Amino acid sequence: MFPVRLGADRHRSNHQHRQSLPTTAMLLSRIVHFLTQASTLRRCPQPQPCEGLTLKVGSSIPDIQILSLTSHEVHNYQSPYTQGQKLDFCDVTVTLTHANESDLVQLSVWLPFPSAWNGRFLATGGGGLATGYIGYAQPAAVIQGYAAAATEGGLTLNGTIDPQTGQWGLRADGRLNTALLTNYAHRSVHDLAVLGKALTTAFYGTAPRFSYWHGCSTGGRQGFVAAALYPADYDGILAASPGIHLPELFAWLLWPPALMLNASSASSPPPPPPPPQCVFSAFQQSIIEACDALDGAADGLISGSGNCPFDASGLVSTTIPCAETNTSVTITEQHATLVQAILNGPVDPATGDTLWYGLPPGASFRGTADTTTTNGTHPTTATTRINPFLPAVSWLRNFLLKNPTYNISTLTIPGFVDAVHASREQFGDLLSKEQLGLEGFQQAGGKLLAWHGLADEIVPPAGTVKYREMVGEAFSEQNVDVEDFFRLFLAPGAGHCGGNFGVGYGPVPVDALGALVRWVEDAVEPETLFAEVAGVGRRVTRELCLWPGVLRWDGEGGLDLAGSFGCEE
Repeated sequence: MFPVRLGADRHRSNHQHRQSLPTTAMLLSRIVHFLTQASTLRRCPQPQPCEGLTLKVGSSIPDIQILSLTSHEVHNYQSPYTQGQKLDFCDVTVTLTHANESDLVQLSVWLPFPSAWNGRFLATGGGGLATGYIGYAQPAAVIQGYAAAATEGGLTLNGTIDPQTGQWGLRADGRLNTALLTNYAHRSVHDLAVLGKALTTAFYGTAPRFSYWHGCSTGGRQGFVAAALYPADYDGILAASPGIHLPELFAWLLWPPALMLNASSASSPPPPPPPPQCVFSAFQQSIIEACDALDGAADGLISGSGNCPFDASGLVSTTIPCAETNTSVTITEQHATLVQAILNGPVDPATGDTLWYGLPPGASFRGTADTTTTNGTHPTTATTRINPFLPAVSWLRNFLLKNPTYNISTLTIPGFVDAVHASREQFGDLLSKEQLGLEGFQQAGGKLLAWHGLADEIVPPAGTVKYREMVGEAFSEQNVDVEDFFRLFLAPGAGHCGGNFGVGYGPVPVDALGALVRWVEDAVEPETLFAEVAGVGRRVTRELCLWPGVLRWDGEGGLDLAGSFGCEE
């Protein structure tokens, strides 16, 4: 496995440190298994009609029991995700459970009619505490001709809850629901590949020529997990803003609210009220102004976040207008201390150990330090409350404390640190499967294309860079060029999965999936990724650099034009 080389490594179990990349024998055995499985799924004599579609997979899915399979033709389908188009497809829904488990999982595959199928299968991922959303990413894929699959992994409890509440994590008796946790960690990714391709083969009478994964955030993490744990499931994997290093990521997501909610101990004086968003926005703008031009261009986008010399104390005593409070606000030392701690990232105050990365320079604070001010039109009675990131709070309540009614406002800094260590110790092995390495994926001929916004307000891009560095170190000993199968691109100014709540919004990849397809099928290696954003009445484009390249302005061209920038290491 790849160790996470930060100060808190000592909190990982000895068992984790003893793990290593899979042996060649193990990988060959695994690959033979999957090739045998694929061969089984390809033996389909003729296409089946949509109505009454059946699935014959034999022993290729030994741990799955299919409880029901329904299929019907859909014509002229429209939704907010169909881009104004009307879709025709075969809608297949499978309800399944796993052997000796009590889970109830729904899996959906949308199959374009044969004349519209491009011969490819695409599995789509989830976000937060969800393995996927049926009907969300599938329309865009069907428009492009893909057979598209998604699964809720059983985490909606048969459609009764929002997975982001984390209520699926506990059984009725208060114990962890290990079956659903396994689905979330990795199993649903494999279910989608095996069942999705089997249904695709049954409907068209031929197996898909190529199979792909596409996901962002949790979906990005799922893509990395698929590459590490199920290396022959997908020919190509597109992973954006990947929420890898999940136990550490939860530490970061809880850090800003923990800082705002409490002092260092329960006996300390209560902390000051949380800042209104105008305060955070002022710091964000100041960060961009301080670090924007380091790449040679004052274009509002920070290209190299590793050298941002920002000191939050420089804003102390600055007075700013504040729409939330309907008055002006003066930046205080407490504001500056809070912001600097958020930028630095979570630490254990007792040891000084760094627990994970902090907010990247130029990112919005709304992702993890969101606040809402009410009664703002009456300055003397305006109050500001904290809005913690729901999946992180749900993780703390249901998985770590096993107390769904836990009041987050009682979280102390020592309690936060305890939760971080518990997350690593209890779930480090299960939720860090990407750490097993990519040797099997490389040997299977797979391609992994990842991109991450440098202004990601949820998942620090430094974690993705760290993973790429660890993969490089592992393969350097084998004389293998990582870029032959794994390429990472960083997007200056882009937020989580491409969005951002504040200033510093940057171009995002326009057709990353197309770039992956060309890499897999035509051996066209992506050297850059074209990205764009249209805002404030103008269109800004960039050719994102292959890591570790960084965008640099040529000193002459227009700042909105991709051609004015080149890549240098």
